[in-house]
Amino acid sequence: MAKKLQIKDAVNLAAPHTWAASVMPCVLASALSYRQQGFLRADLTVCLFLIAILMQSSVNALNDYADFVKGTDTAENSPDPTDAVIVYGMRPETARNLGIAYLTAAFVLGAYTVWRCGWVLLVIGLIGALVIAAYSGGKTPISYLPLGELVSGVVMGGLIPLAGVRMQTGVLRFSVLAEALPVIIGIAMIMFSNNGCDIERDLQAGRRTLPCLLGREKTDRLYRVMLAVWLLSPVLIFAVQRRWMSMLLYALSSLVFLSHFQRQSRTPLGEEKRGMIMAGATNLVILTGFAYSFAILVG
Repeated sequence: MAKKLQIKDAVNLAAPHTWAASVMPCVLASALSYRQQGFLRADLTVCLFLIAILMQSSVNALNDYADFVKGTDTAENSPDPTDAVIVYGMRPETARNLGIAYLTAAFVLGAYTVWRCGWVLLVIGLIGALVIAAYSGGKTPISYLPLGELVSGVVMGGLIPLAGVRMQTGVLRFSVLAEALPVIIGIAMIMFSNNGCDIERDLQAGRRTLPCLLGREKTDRLYRVMLAVWLLSPVLIFAVQRRWMSMLLYALSSLVFLSHFQRQSRTPLGEEKRGMIMAGATNLVILTGFAYSFAILVG
C-alpha cells in the first residue's frame, strides 16, 4: 500500500549520497574559472551547483522509477528502505513526478543562466537533459547498456565543467574536457563500481552493462587498472601542461589518500561488499577531486 509522501522520502529518492558526482565537477569548474580570471560570480556559482545537484537528483529518481516498473528493484534485492523508497511504499507515479520536478527546477535555474550568459549554455543543458531522458527511459535505457559508465562520466564530469567555465568566463573552451579527465574517470568509476557489484542481479533483469559483458574475472581486472589510471591522470595532465608545481602538490596530496585506492583495489566487487565499494568510490571522487582542484588553484 502506498504511503503518504514525506519530505525524507523525497530526499532519499534524490539520493544525496550520490551528489559527489555532481558537486565535484562544479568544484573543478570553479577552480578552472578562478585560475583563468581571478574571480567567480557568486550567483552563477550557486546556480551551477544547484543545477548539477537537481539534475543528479532527477536521474536518481527517474532511474529508480524505471527499475521498479521493469521489476529490477524488489524487496528481496533491495534491503535498504532509504535506497529503495518506491519498493517500500512510495507510489511509482510520485517518484516519476518528483524526478520531473527536480529536472524542471534545474531547467528554471538554467534559463536564468542562459539569460545571463548566452544560448551556448542552452545547447549544453539540452544535451544533458536528453541524456537524462535516454539514461533511464525508453525501450532500452542507456543504463542497461555497456555505455552507462562512459556516458555518465562524460556528461557529468565533462559537460558540467565545460558549462561552468563558459558560464563564469564567457569563453567556450573545449580544452576543459581534457582537463576534466580525472573527474570524468571518477564518475565513470562510481557507475562501474555499482554495475560491477550487481552483475548477477543485472543479468537476471536483462541488463547488458559492461561488467555483464565482461564477466566477473575480467571486470575485476579492468576495475583495478582503471583505479590506477584514475589516480595517475592528474599527473599526466599537469605534465602535458608543464605545470610542475601543480604536479608536485597533487602528488603530495595523493599520499594522503593512496591507502584508500589500495583498499578499493583489494576489496572484491560483489553484492556482499556493495556498500563498502560504493562508499569507497564516492570518497575517492571527493578526495581526488579536491586534491586536483587545489593543485590547479595553487600550483
